[in-house]
Amino acid sequence: MNGNTVHFFIYFCSTMIRNILLVGLGGATGAMLRYGITLLFNFMHWSTNICTLLTNMTGSFVMGMLVSRFEQSPLLLLATVGICGGFTTFSTFSMQSVTLMQQGRYGTAALYMLGTMVLCVGFAALGCMAAKQPN
Repeated sequence: MNGNTVHFFIYFCSTMIRNILLVGLGGATGAMLRYGITLLFNFMHWSTNICTLLTNMTGSFVMGMLVSRFEQSPLLLLATVGICGGFTTFSTFSMQSVTLMQQGRYGTAALYMLGTMVLCVGFAALGCMAAKQPN
C-alpha cells in the first residue's frame, strides 16, 4: 500500500469507530430514556399501549425535526440513529416513510408502511406462537 492508501485506511477506521461509539452511546441513552418513561407511566397506572404510542410519536417527531433541520454530522448520527433509535425504532420507520413521500414515491411509501405494519405484527404473532410450541 502506498502512503495515501494507508492514511485513508486509518482515517476511515477512526471515523467508523468514532461513529460506532457515538451510536452506541446514543442507543444506550435512548434505551434508558425509554425505560425511564415506561417506569413513570407504570407508576401513574397508564396503559403500556399509550406509553408506547406516545413514545413512538415523540421519537418520530424528534427524528423528523433533527433530520429536517441539521446536516449530516457525527452529532446527528448520535441523536438520530443512537438516541432516537434506542428510544424507538418506529422513528426510523416514520422518517423513511416521510422521505419516500417527499420523493414522490407514494406507492412505494404506502406499500412500505402497510407491509411493515402487517409483516411486523404478523411476525410478532408468529414469535408468540413459536414460543408456545412444545419442544
